[in-house]
Amino acid sequence: MNHFNPEAKIAPTVLATDLDGTLIPLPDSPKHPGDLRALSQALSSSNAKLVFATGRHYESVVEAMQQYDLPSPEWIVCDVGSAIYKRIGDSFKVFTAYEAHLEQSSGGVDRQAVEEALFTIEGLELQPPDHQQRFKISYQSAADTVTRLVDNISQRLKQAQLPYDCMGSLDPFLNCGLIDVMPRGVSKAYALLWLSTHADFRPDEVIYSGDSGNDYAALVSGFRAIIVANASEGLADKVHVALAERSLQERLYLAEHTATSGVLEGCRHFGLV
Repeated sequence: MNHFNPEAKIAPTVLATDLDGTLIPLPDSPKHPGDLRALSQALSSSNAKLVFATGRHYESVVEAMQQYDLPSPEWIVCDVGSAIYKRIGDSFKVFTAYEAHLEQSSGGVDRQAVEEALFTIEGLELQPPDHQQRFKISYQSAADTVTRLVDNISQRLKQAQLPYDCMGSLDPFLNCGLIDVMPRGVSKAYALLWLSTHADFRPDEVIYSGDSGNDYAALVSGFRAIIVANASEGLADKVHVALAERSLQERLYLAEHTATSGVLEGCRHFGLV
């Protein structure tokens, strides 16, 4: 459930956005804070809904909202799509319906079974507890071992017949590898498409903005898509090719500006604000 067939005539009403490198202002860009305020005001005046879709864990999202004065979203999709939080008043609560869905889709296999299956793989170290989720087991490793470890983990999961997949990335700040193991098929796109069938909006109404590889599935899912100018090298070409194969390339907007300013630019292009 990572793709849908959009209807072009349906106007956008929702901005779903990545945070780091996308909505959050970059430190060397003095224009970004002003554009963040402009975007917040425009979303409010147009009654548009806001959804965060991030690899951060929930507590880190709350810290970012306070640190960067981010507008408050109605929904938070965090931990790379393995958890959803709903705004209730001034706070957020775990959306238990999604937890129940993941429990069912993973066949009731819990994280303990996954940890036990991977325990003997050398070079894997569990990330701190605040980076763990019920349906996301997060590891770290040496940067130059990520590709090999992802292959080893995938093979071990298959041998143990566990309905889980893994994905790896590099942390450029800590110079280490990051590996997430989650129920098969789960991603930001998966969570957003599931949410759109359980919230008061349709997938056709969503604009998604992102900048990196873990945004790829959402950018090619069929949502209107914004790629900010500071995106990872090659991401725009890869997304364009994938959308062109489905004749959906007109749903992609390549922003001329970076991060926050690029999100505002894209929302104006698509007529959300």
